[in-house]
Amino acid sequence: MVRLSIASRIEGLGVPEQAFIDFLRKSFGQKRKTLWNNLKSDYEPKALRAALERSGVKPTVRAEALSLEKSAALFRALLDGSKGG
Repeated sequence: MVRLSIASRIEGLGVPEQAFIDFLRKSFGQKRKTLWNNLKSDYEPKALRAALERSGVKPTVRAEALSLEKSAALFRALLDGSKGG
């Protein structure tokens, strides 16, 4: 007998679950577009640019090229930027 268990990784990422899932949906919204183009309508350009830089993500990357951890780092940077005003 084999038992498979799928462990949630959300706690280890340090992000609020539903908000992160929504962010991922936006990131993958149009699969042939860059991450910048998929997110620019939801975030101010200055905040998005700063978050991309802080998380080490190039604006020209597509969402599918990022690891889950890198996506979470970008999301956390965007959250931190929105708190700072």
